[in-house]
Amino acid sequence: MRRDKTAEKTITVIGGGPSGMVAAISAAVQGAKVRLIEKNDILGRKLLATGNGRCNLTNTNCRDTEEILRFFAELGLLTRAETEGRVYPYSEQATAVQEALISEMRSRKVEITCGREVLKIERADAGFRILSNKDRLLSDAVILATGGKAGPQYGSTGDGYRFSKEFGHTIVRPMPSLVQMVSDRPFFKALKGVRAKGQAELLRGNRVVDVEVGEIQFTEDGLSGICIFNLSKEYVHGDIIRIDLFPEYHQESLEDILISRATMLKSRSLSEFLNGMLHKKLIPVLLTELSLNEKRIVSELKQEDLAAMGRILKGWTISITGTKGWKEAQVTAGGIDLAEVDLHTMESRLVSNLYFAGELLNVDQKCGGYNLQWAWTSGRIAGKSAAMA
Repeated sequence: MRRDKTAEKTITVIGGGPSGMVAAISAAVQGAKVRLIEKNDILGRKLLATGNGRCNLTNTNCRDTEEILRFFAELGLLTRAETEGRVYPYSEQATAVQEALISEMRSRKVEITCGREVLKIERADAGFRILSNKDRLLSDAVILATGGKAGPQYGSTGDGYRFSKEFGHTIVRPMPSLVQMVSDRPFFKALKGVRAKGQAELLRGNRVVDVEVGEIQFTEDGLSGICIFNLSKEYVHGDIIRIDLFPEYHQESLEDILISRATMLKSRSLSEFLNGMLHKKLIPVLLTELSLNEKRIVSELKQEDLAAMGRILKGWTISITGTKGWKEAQVTAGGIDLAEVDLHTMESRLVSNLYFAGELLNVDQKCGGYNLQWAWTSGRIAGKSAAMA
């Protein structure tokens, strides 16, 4: 397919998620004729679920935050930063972000088609032939923004990996990331719904792989919460989680508190002894871990019992059997090998005029807006580069 140098360049964006919508806008701003193809019936379906429907769209600690916030401000979106730099639309509605992007695309004359599934992409002279379940299209450039495999209920089924492999690209094995961890310890059924603020460490043998501080959530079959999601990025089979339920206290200080309480509350039961220090559902579980009966009287405790109690409160180790699957994962770890992509333009190093954006690439970061920031940034670069090439 040869294009007249004076003709308007045609760019096809495949995928109507965050990176795809921004790529389409960025290409249209440069004067290209842009079409966006989305297999779902609506655009940004997964975006609507981010941040529990509030859309944590970036983080003030990201490198390109100011540029992206300026971009959204120009689209009419008012934002505010909250704890740990998380940025949300002021209305706290993900729909506000989705609608701002769709309105901008329409004002830029982007041709939007939903409910169309791309089946194959082929080279056609200098451009591409795109075969869908409804028609065939020609395009000077293609931007793949099809997402990863996380959240298949939102349409993320890994189609882009197949397209990329057909063009010779290497795919780093995709794995669920930012996801709950699963344990076979029986006490979890009794802890469902418990939340505790603390520190969680991922242990590999005797080595601490990563550490997170914040809220830890207990589920009926394991651990959840932002702390655990972030640690799941590094998890490999055999790793263990160690929880510090009193991160503000040193080991010795905590033991001193326990000794003092034992003197004051010597006639109480052990369950009463720990009341006010731990969630009530945690008390019998931790006492069982120490082989201590919760009905036992505090005065019967030995010094080594209190020391052991202090150690488990500061370092409760929990065996992990794995993580939840794709349906529960927030993002995908793995994807297109970054060595095969020019990150300054997001163009393939193997195929000219083929560009990538978003979760399809081997980039995954922690919770807090970092992954959406990557979607916006990579989409902007891909769209602008494709239009200007």
